[in-house]
Amino acid sequence: MEIDWFLVSMICLVFVILIITNIYLIVHFQHPSDKNEALFPKLLVLMGLTLSQLTILLLPLDVANNSGYAGCDGYDISVCGGLNMEIAWEIVYFSVLAFVVLLIPFAIFYYEADDGMGNHQESQLCR
Repeated sequence: MEIDWFLVSMICLVFVILIITNIYLIVHFQHPSDKNEALFPKLLVLMGLTLSQLTILLLPLDVANNSGYAGCDGYDISVCGGLNMEIAWEIVYFSVLAFVVLLIPFAIFYYEADDGMGNHQESQLCR
């Protein structure tokens, strides 16, 4: 099985472009009072934006990996791009599930736990 290195290089290039674009969006649209604060929610937003964009871009990657050959569905992958897209889809969908069920609710409660009153005897995580 031979891997299409053009597809792999395009995946890396698109990933870097998405990360840079999303960092710019987060910095540009952040609230002035949150500058250099709330890094965990900002990182989560960065990862969420990137994951949603990668989910959309996974369909054209799947089509490009199949190269228009109908036998690329698991029977004859010798003429395909060499990427196992079934595992890629599962990774993306489980990542979306982890974001929706675990990470986003935790980040919301963590971010809202800071009331700004100045009593920092206990951490935000313990509250």
